[in-house]
This record gives sequence, C-alpha cells and structure tokens, in this order.
Amino acid sequence: MSKHSGVDDPSKVSIDKIIDNIRIARNNKIQKLLVENALMIFLQEQFEIVALSAIKLEFLKRDLQELKKSSLDLTHYASLIKLLKESNIDTPLEDDPLFKNELILIFQKYIASAAH
Repeated sequence: MSKHSGVDDPSKVSIDKIIDNIRIARNNKIQKLLVENALMIFLQEQFEIVALSAIKLEFLKRDLQELKKSSLDLTHYASLIKLLKESNIDTPLEDDPLFKNELILIFQKYIASAAH
C-alpha cells in the first residue's frame, strides 16, 4: 500500500474505491501499531511518552480496534479523497498525515495525563 495506484482514465477512478483504499491504509497503519511494542515506540517518538499504565494502554488498544471497525470519517478525509480523485490515483500513501491526525485525536485522552 505504500505506492500510489494510477488509473488510465479519470472517469474510471471510483470515489468508492478511493474511500475503501483509504480505509484499508488507515486500518493497516492501526494494525502495525497493535503489534508488540510498536504502540509504545510510536508514543515515545511522537509524544515523548516513555510510560503508560497498563490500563491506559489496554484502553488505547481497544479504542484503536474500534477505530479499525468504524467507517471512514469522510469529512476528515475529504481533502485526501479530492486530491486522489483529481490526481487520478485510487490508493493513498500509508504515511499520509491525515492518518496520524486521526490517531492523535484518540491518543490525546491518554497522553495528556501521561505527559505530566
């Protein structure tokens, strides 16, 4: 999923396909965070959090699992959908900043108390 997939004819780029591919990329990013210590490494690199209670960590993992099951927030991803449609590309890059921004919304309720 790390490279763009172009389509020959702009009329053939399906918004539904774009949305589905964005959801898949988002879920792949979440899944990578749920493996072993990846979540704590991410929190340390992004937020300088070196420790999180076991309870908060489990709740955070649960919230990430729920996000994976949820439908895509089309308002949040509207700019990416538009960009992919206009660029005639149906697959986003997995490191698109919108994925991180969506995760930060979830992390905020756990990292605020951990940072102090």
